[in-house]
This record gives sequence, C-alpha cells and structure tokens, in this order.
Amino acid sequence: MQTLKTVNWKKIFLQGVLPCVLAVAVAFISRYQLELSDGVTPNYLAGQWPVYAPLNAMTAFCLTLVIFALAGRWWLATGISGVLFTVIALINYYTRDLHGSALMPQDILNLGTAAEVMGSYTLKINHTVLTIGLLVVPVLVLCFTQWLLTRGAPKRASWKARGVRVLASAAAIFCVLYIGYFGPNPLKPKATYGWAWQETYYKYGYLAGTIEATALMSDPIVEPENYSDDAARQAADLVTGQFATAETAQEYPDIVLILSESFYDFSLVTDLQADTDILPVYNSLQNAVLGHTVSPHVGGGTNSSEYEMLSSNSLMLMPSITPFNWLNLYGANSLVSYTKSLGYATMAAHPYTNSNYRRDSAWRALGFDTTYFEGDFPTQDYYGNRPYQTDAATYQDFAKLYEAMPEDQPRFAFLVSIQSHGDYDMNDASLDIVHAATDYGEYDAVMDEFLSCMRLTDEAITDLCDYFTQVYEQTGRKVVVAMAGDHAPSFVDHVADKSIAPQNELQILERSTPFFIWANYPLENIDAAVSDTDPLNRMDMVMLAPTIAQQAGLPLSTYYQYLLEMKQTTPVVTGANDYMKPDGTTATFGTDPALDEWVYGYLNLEYNNVGAHAKRDQSLFDAQ
Repeated sequence: MQTLKTVNWKKIFLQGVLPCVLAVAVAFISRYQLELSDGVTPNYLAGQWPVYAPLNAMTAFCLTLVIFALAGRWWLATGISGVLFTVIALINYYTRDLHGSALMPQDILNLGTAAEVMGSYTLKINHTVLTIGLLVVPVLVLCFTQWLLTRGAPKRASWKARGVRVLASAAAIFCVLYIGYFGPNPLKPKATYGWAWQETYYKYGYLAGTIEATALMSDPIVEPENYSDDAARQAADLVTGQFATAETAQEYPDIVLILSESFYDFSLVTDLQADTDILPVYNSLQNAVLGHTVSPHVGGGTNSSEYEMLSSNSLMLMPSITPFNWLNLYGANSLVSYTKSLGYATMAAHPYTNSNYRRDSAWRALGFDTTYFEGDFPTQDYYGNRPYQTDAATYQDFAKLYEAMPEDQPRFAFLVSIQSHGDYDMNDASLDIVHAATDYGEYDAVMDEFLSCMRLTDEAITDLCDYFTQVYEQTGRKVVVAMAGDHAPSFVDHVADKSIAPQNELQILERSTPFFIWANYPLENIDAAVSDTDPLNRMDMVMLAPTIAQQAGLPLSTYYQYLLEMKQTTPVVTGANDYMKPDGTTATFGTDPALDEWVYGYLNLEYNNVGAHAKRDQSLFDAQ
C-alpha cells in the first residue's frame, strides 16, 4: 500500500492539478470573449465581479470537464472548448450586430433563416472581432503547455481511473450548476428576464443568461410579477370607451398592411446631408397619418416586428425568442383573427422564400386564407446587383394577388417586402442615386446604397397610392393602406451621433421606423392618431393595428381600446426598464404610479392573452 511519503506529489501537481488550473484560466478567457461579443459596457463588466464573472468562467469550464471526462486529455478538452467558445463569441458578435439581440438557444430553430440572411452580408472585421479572434492565441499556448506537462502520462487509463475521472467531472459540474443556478439560494437569481435581454446578459453574464434562456424554452413567455386573471380584468376596467365605435359600420374598408424591409430615416440620429430628398413622397402624403413605430430591436429582427405588428403583443414578455419559430400560433388573437371575425377575406405575401422564420406555416396558423411567396411574384425586377425584388415590382405583383381575393368580402392583405434588405455594398457606386454629404468614414458607400434603396421605396409609394386611388375610382372599394418599417439597418448604431440624445432616448430613435396610414377615401379621424406633443408621433409597434382599425372605423376590442388609450399616456414602452411619455422624454418605471398602472395593466392583459398560466378571457380580445 502506498503511503503519503511514496505518493509522487510533484507528478500529481504537474500532470493533474496544474493542467486543471490552466483549463480554468482558459475558461476565464472564454468568458471574456463572450462578454466582448455581447457589447457589454465597461461598467457592466466591472459589475460582474466578484461573483458573476467567476460564475460564468466556471460555467464555461463545465464544457471542458465534459470533454475531459470523455477524452481523458486536459489539453484536448481545453483546446476544443476554447476554440468552440471563440467561434460562439464570433457568431454572437455578428448576430447581435446584424440582428439586434444576442445568440440564444432558441435561435437553433432559426438557423436556416440566419444562414440566408448572413449570406447577403459582408462581415466586417473590426477591433472587437480581432480581439475575440486573437484571444484564441493564449488559449492555444495554454493548451500546448498542458500537452507538455502531461505528455509523460499513460496513454490509456484503467477503467477504474476512467470511472474516477467521470465521477469527479460530474461532481464538479453538479456543484457549479447547483450553487450557481439551481440550488435553493443560487448565486444568480433564477428569474431575471424582464424588459430586455440585455438586463440579464449584461448584469449576470452571457453564459448565465443563456442558462436562464434555456430554462425558458419550455415556457418562453415571462409571467408578470403578481399576475392574476383578475388583475387583467381590472386593467381592462381602465378603458373609458372613448375609442369605442358608436355603431357598426355597414361597409368595412379593405385593409392593406405592409411591413417594409429596413424602412428608416437616418435624419433621426444624424445630421444627414444628401444631394437629393430621400423621402419626398412619404413626407408630403395627404389624407394620411404619419409617424414612427418603435420596433422591438435595434438594427434587426424582422420577425419580431412582424409578430408585434400582427398580434399587438409586446416581446417584452418574450425576450428570448423568435416568435414564429417558437410560439404556438393556432387560435392566437391577432389582426388576422380580428378582421376574419368581421367577415374579411385574408391574404399574406412575401416575395422571397417561404422558409424564412417558418413564415408559411406561421401565417397559416394565424389564419390567413391564402399565402404567397417568391414564385408568385413574377416581375423579378431588381436594383442593380441586389438580389431582392424592388418595392415597385413587388407592389405590381401584389396588386394582382389583391385583385384575386373575393369581391364579396372586405379584404385584409398583408405584405412583407424585401427590396432594402442588407447588406448595402452589393452595387457599384455608379448605381447610387443618393449620395450623403456627411462623412461616415468606412460607412460612406454603405450609406449611399442604403439611402438609394430608401429613395426607391419612397418612389414606389406613389405607385401604391395611385393604384388604390384607381381601385376606388373604378370599383368604389374603400382601402386603408398602412406601411411601417420593420427596423433600422444593422449599421445604424455605428453612424448615429451619440450626442444627439441621452442613451435611452437615442435607442428609441434608433428603433423608430416611419409609418403611414393612408386611404383612397377621406379619413375622418386623423387628428385622433396624431400626437400634440411629440413631433415624431411615435408609438410602439403593438399600437399600429388598433390605430389602423380606429382609422378604418371598425368596432374595437377592449384590448385595442386599451392600447389606444395607453398611447395617450405611455406611447412607447421600451426594452430598457423605462418608457416614453407623450412629450418624447423617457421616464423610469416606478417614478409615476399613474403611468406605471397603464404599463403593468397592459402586460397583465397581454399575459392573459398568451400566457401559459393564464385563463384567457376572450371577451377582452373580441371586437365589441
């Protein structure tokens, strides 16, 4: 029997303890790479110490332990996990930069769409990307050191030694997860998701946030604090009825709703100088409500905006998902179900593949009668080398699809355009029709192509309005047309003037996309949809559908009426623990009980509509 004197402690230290310590060091590097990729500010990075930075590092170390338990080589386990986390950090950086939110476990259902989107972008290598990539060098150096330390170890361990290795690794992983996340008093609180993914990921770290996001996969809709079905009904009691329709309309107008790809006005965030007007048609529309809808993400997330637009449900309660990929939309209340309950025929169209965001199945689940995709848009007209059909061509094809809808029913037609999808370096500069005079450095060429796309979008509005004016003149069909941008282009934050507004207000500006509501007959309630105090007339994307219904004179549900009244007090509820007041300034939750009541009441109504632990009161969501 060996005694303590005969144990080779030096060998144990050099071949066992020290390689393990080096593996932990690599885990700290991996943790830092992930935080860099998330865009965490220095203040948040400092705030992760002394608890959450080590917790995230030890969480990364758990992957190393899994590989070590299987492979039995510290250098191999450390190298694989270190390289893997480097790749994840790079993917996360570009996901956040182009999509507006972190790479989350739920995104595995969105890989096909993500691949298509990423294929159209030129991925720029900047200082952050270089830092993340170069940090793999010390990782490999430490792996090589581990190899040198353990190269004299036996090539094959005994079954007993393998069992001990597996049990020890499993025990260590259990301790990290139990103490850090799943025990009765974990280091990281179990439920931290709130208004925005940044709240969890920045404060507690990327891996800690990912673990919570993974736990949310079984129930991705966050239940508001102190929620009850009675609380939802009490919120509904705030509705005064000022937007209730006096009597049922005898003839409902058709509704055409367009989600316009990357439709954005850069003058919101920079002193934009250009050699021609960019949005002259939009800015001069008559018989129209003009304003800005605030999208749920900065610089990306078409499906998030699409879901909020159709459902009037805020993603504040669903901060970690791509809605169409994750939610069960059968029987969901939406603008589709609302119009169908009023006798509308419904149609949705998109001049691109039907696989993006599982759009075809999602639209059918929402109840659209017919759906159309790229094969149903035969004009195939493009702007230079850009592979996306122009808005003008799209509207031409869309008009034929609209005409094919039943004549004896009012029509709701929904279109998601594609013309202005990124990236914006596909054309030769000679094809640009707009040139920015402001110096944007490396983004000069990108800005010119994007602004040129905006000019084409604006010109196509004329074709759209002229067509529906002709429809009214020839057939007498009344049509309300609404269009809103889904999000700003991905590079918006890179060129925004950070001095133009405080941080939270700047974020709202970066998320404010133009919208209009126009009709081919005189609208009578335009003033009711225009703010007296906010010159940009901003509102959350979830408020657009009820505003359209109000302008169309349709009977409104209690839910829609609540949103319209809420718009008068808190027109924008952001993803940053604050909201925007009617005068355009932001306020923090908890400072004004009267305003808070509307916000929390809305969240209770929303959860009653979609929450897994709520019993929906359908009367709140049916047209009255």
